[in-house]
Amino acid sequence: MSQEQLALDAGMKRAYLSDLERGTRNPSIRALERLANALGVQPEDLVRRS
Repeated sequence: MSQEQLALDAGMKRAYLSDLERGTRNPSIRALERLANALGVQPEDLVRRS
């Protein structure tokens, strides 16, 4: 999935998603929920460390 498609599916701007990926911004709880929904995973799966 492209960054552009994920941003579209999550209802956010691609630039914001890019900032999240680079670690220059911290996601809000709402952003985590939107990303998780777009990816078909639970929000906690996005923040879990291995």
